[in-house]
Amino acid sequence: MLKAFKFRMYPTDEQKKWLIQNFGCVRFTYNHLLLSRQETYKQLGVIDYSLTPAALKKRYAFLKEADSLALANAQLNLDRAFRNYFKGRASFPKLKSKKSMWQSYTTNNQGHTIYLEGNQLKLPKQKKLFNVHVHRPIEGTIRSATISSRYNEEFYVSFLCEVPLNKRQKTNEWVGIAYCPKGLVETSQKIEVIAPKLLVTNQKIAVAERKLSIRAKAAQQRKKALERAKNYQKQKRKVLNLYQKQKYQREDYLEQLSAVLVNKFDYLFIESLPDEKLASDFSVQDWHKLLTKLRYKAEWYQKTFILINTQDIHSHSAQEKSRLLERIGKQLLFDV
Repeated sequence: MLKAFKFRMYPTDEQKKWLIQNFGCVRFTYNHLLLSRQETYKQLGVIDYSLTPAALKKRYAFLKEADSLALANAQLNLDRAFRNYFKGRASFPKLKSKKSMWQSYTTNNQGHTIYLEGNQLKLPKQKKLFNVHVHRPIEGTIRSATISSRYNEEFYVSFLCEVPLNKRQKTNEWVGIAYCPKGLVETSQKIEVIAPKLLVTNQKIAVAERKLSIRAKAAQQRKKALERAKNYQKQKRKVLNLYQKQKYQREDYLEQLSAVLVNKFDYLFIESLPDEKLASDFSVQDWHKLLTKLRYKAEWYQKTFILINTQDIHSHSAQEKSRLLERIGKQLLFDV
């Protein structure tokens, strides 16, 4: 199976400059290929795939300094975008912007060109190793690496690894899992996972947004465009950072929660359609994200994952529903 491992990178100033240039070359390649194919599609009604990164290198010498596999992957991503468009799965491909908060490129591991040595990472086209915070061991064989940056300040690397199926020791434990608006889940068996302090983060966001509103009014009184108002832009960045922190809190909690449930229990009986009116700290969208994680992790480790319709018992409390789910799940398995 394929598994991803993401780590924070700490490049030097010289390495940052090269990564940013690489982002720009990949974006440049993607946009030029897209514009060329848009033009031929308008004129002829078909896509002309003759223009390639290799042809662009002959016209623009600076592309030779970039990772060639990253440019090739930009072409593959564009081809995939067109396939999705023609099959009705997505809208027409759009140009990439250098003003986007996130920038990224993907490169492949060919002949051990990508590897980790302790807390240092080797990337193609770079002789010096990058410092990386390896907070967990990676498994399997590295197939590719995606380098991403947020505002060209925070850098991350995500490895896509080919990992052999790993069977977990059977526990023969059962659990009913119901939606709970406060802690996201209510389980029939006790588990220990500390919920994030979302209330504290929400309060900080509310204060930061009030300050942002004040900065906007002050800029308007000075008849200054918000794009040029430095105080407004600084406060806007703080608000975005808080929202990013909130997102990371939720994602980390979902990862921990799904890992504990899959490791501890062999049979997961889960509420399929929670009542959206109950949403509070955790939305129904968070619930469906958790279901996605539980589904693929249960498949990885050969655990039993069963969704149960709970529309008839919406009036019950979350604790009662979790116990009912366990009973219903056991009965379903016994009937089989």
